[in-house]
Order: sequence, then structure tokens, then C-alpha cells
Amino acid sequence: MKGLVCKYCGGNHFTKTAEGYECDYCHAVYETDSVPEIKEPRSTKKNVIIIALASIFILVFASSFFMLRSKEKIATKTSPSITTKAGNSNSAYSVSQLKNPERNVRIAELSLNQEEIKLAKVSAKEYGGENREAFERRIANAQKEHDSLKKKRPKTAPKADMIIENPNSEFAVTTYYREAGFLAAYGPEFDQYSSADILRIWGQPDEIITDTEQIGENLAIKSEEKGDVVSYETKVLREQWQQGKMTWREVRAFIALNIDNRYAAYTKEFVYEKQGKPNVYFKEDRVGYVTPIVKYVSFTRLPEKYPRAGLGKFPDDFPENYGSDGLYHEK
Repeated sequence: MKGLVCKYCGGNHFTKTAEGYECDYCHAVYETDSVPEIKEPRSTKKNVIIIALASIFILVFASSFFMLRSKEKIATKTSPSITTKAGNSNSAYSVSQLKNPERNVRIAELSLNQEEIKLAKVSAKEYGGENREAFERRIANAQKEHDSLKKKRPKTAPKADMIIENPNSEFAVTTYYREAGFLAAYGPEFDQYSSADILRIWGQPDEIITDTEQIGENLAIKSEEKGDVVSYETKVLREQWQQGKMTWREVRAFIALNIDNRYAAYTKEFVYEKQGKPNVYFKEDRVGYVTPIVKYVSFTRLPEKYPRAGLGKFPDDFPENYGSDGLYHEK
């Protein structure tokens, strides 16, 4: 449904059901007379998926044309006061970006993304108040950790049957942040690999799919509670969380990335499910998304720093409210 933001995950993709409107991201259901309110979002970045409603929403709504990566029906905020995505001058950011330094510092600590660290520095300076020094110490520690991890970022795969995130892509830890209508998910890029590279590393797939609609359907995150056949992507994320191979934030990040990638119009998929390897999705013969099986896929990771604090303002933001399928379930 258009014009809504889910209070649980911050998404604004809804499907009409018999019960009301169901969020496509976390499957929370809203009755028609209890739809969620619009919340303030953050602007989009290169390897950061940020799902939000925009100041340009009215214009987009009037045209009845919503897009995310060419197909997804969603609007993205672009603040007219933003002159660049990052910078050291205050004019580079809008007031709405700067006025919540605690959130900005927390995201910088979680993601260790240089653009987020820069934003946090300006935010702490302008709005840190009596907490400014504490914020600046945390930001300095995040910068040191960023520099250390980026320097250690692997340039070659540690094993012959493993792929690594593109060492030339924007650096960020794979992580997730959600706060009252604000959603950010960071994930790895693997576009340095071609289909020939994948064939060399993982061999012949079980199947090659070129139907764009079928590829999008294969990327769907589906809940067993709905009676759907659970997709390979859902199954892998669930099992790796249950087995302790991925953190809660990583699982939530890949769910958001996966849902977004359904609309990326991938032109080819290598299916390796019978071999227990990652499925690989291509656009223009470059890898766009890979099933994140950690045995075969390397990306920047950190242990969970904040098991509870910083996940959001409300109890329903916490991991125990998400089921074994990685989706939100009311308790």
C-alpha cells in the first residue's frame, strides 16, 4: 500500500490481504483503520539500502509511479538542502540529518562506513550539546576501527571455493539499524565477478534461469506461516541464524537487501541449491546478489556490539520478537 511506513521495520511496501495491509518486509499486518503513520527517513547511499518516504512523495504519488532499482514501487527521500552525500562542511547536510547525533553515532559505530562517520562528526559538533565530547570519543574509536578493518580487507579469497566482497567497493560492515520508521541496511557487493568467474569457482550450476520474473520470485522472502513454499534464500538465512553462523543484524540486513533485489531485474540466475552452494544473480553478466552462505561467501563482519541497546526505541525492535524465519511476529 502506498503512503504508509511500517512501525516495525520502516518499510513502505504493503500488500492488500483479507486481514488488511501486510508489510512486504516484515509481514506485520495492519487493519484498514489502524494504518501506520509516516516517519522521517534518511537519504539513499551507494551500498546502503535506506527505505523511506520522501519530501518529493506528493509528486511521485501524483504520477502513480514508484521505483527502486527500476521496478520497486517505493519513494526515496532526496532533501533539497543536501549538496553532497558526505563532507566536512555543515552545508553538506540538512537539519533533519544532523539533529539526532546519538542515532548518527550509533550507525557510524555499527557500519564503520566512512560517509556515516563524517555525518556523525558534524552531527555531534552541531547538536551534541553536553554529550559532544563523549560522542567525539566514540566517533574517533569508530574511525580507528574503520581504518584498521579497511586495511585488513582481503584482496584475494582465502579459499579456492570462496568469493569475497569487492575490495574496491565502499567499505561498510554488513549490518542493520531500525528506529521508529527509520531503516538502514548495509551489505556487500560482488560485482567484480562475472558468470565465467562463478563457473570457474563453483562449477556448473544445477540450472540456469533467464526469466526475470522467475528470478524475482526466487529472491522472495516467504514465511511458513502464510503457507508459502519457503524459498532457498529464506531457508539459508533461517538456518544460518539458528546455527549461530550469522548475527541477528546480518540476517535482518540480508532480508532487506534480498527484498530490494527482487526488483533489480536480474537477467540470469545460477542455481546451486542441490549442491548446497549459493545461488548467484546476474545483471549484464556481473554478479548482483549472492545467497550469503558464510562457508562460501566472505564479507566484512563484526560480532554484535549492541544485543539490545540501539536497536530502536520500542520493545518490538528487539531480536526476540523475530521468529526463526527472521521475520517479525507479534507476541
